[in-house]
Amino acid sequence: MSIAAIVLAAGSARRFGSDKRRHFIDGEPMLTRTLTAYRRVLDTVAAVIRPGETEVADLVRAAGCLVVEAPDAALGQSRSLAAGVAALAASRDSPRAPDPSTSPGLNGLIVGLADMPFVEEDTLRRLIDAMTEHPGAIVRPRCRGHAGNPVGFPQRLFDELQRLQGDTGARHLVTAGDDVVYVDVDDRGVLVDIDRPPTNP
Repeated sequence: MSIAAIVLAAGSARRFGSDKRRHFIDGEPMLTRTLTAYRRVLDTVAAVIRPGETEVADLVRAAGCLVVEAPDAALGQSRSLAAGVAALAASRDSPRAPDPSTSPGLNGLIVGLADMPFVEEDTLRRLIDAMTEHPGAIVRPRCRGHAGNPVGFPQRLFDELQRLQGDTGARHLVTAGDDVVYVDVDDRGVLVDIDRPPTNP
């Protein structure tokens, strides 16, 4: 199977108080740390950012990933996801941006979040294995009974992902049906997103 990844990095980070994508964790920007894990596992990784973010785009390219600008990112996470799906499907098949729901070139997408920098590479590999074993299902990691991110989506949902509206992303797709396959992992990184700056004890 041909599987790529989209990392959503177009949020405003209001609760964080500054650009958390460039906040350093273990000596490197959070976004770099997140993208590096995906890039070590997948050949094609795209980060979705807001238009005109030159310094963030430079971080994305330095990590060996594709830059996707979401012009309507302010309308919610779903529009960033839609931009990523459209761009990745187009980049894999044709500069004319064919309908990704009928494109033969990309079988699945793993959608992750820039502010979840502790997801382990082995977890990503296990998600890919599950997507290959269950090609029509949504695949999600689960740690100690709690469902987390990133989430794998099959090709059959690409068109629907592009039609999403609002700030909940694809949450209703993931929680609505019985076509979700859970991968149990011992990786707390799938549950940890960084919304606020760390505080000193």
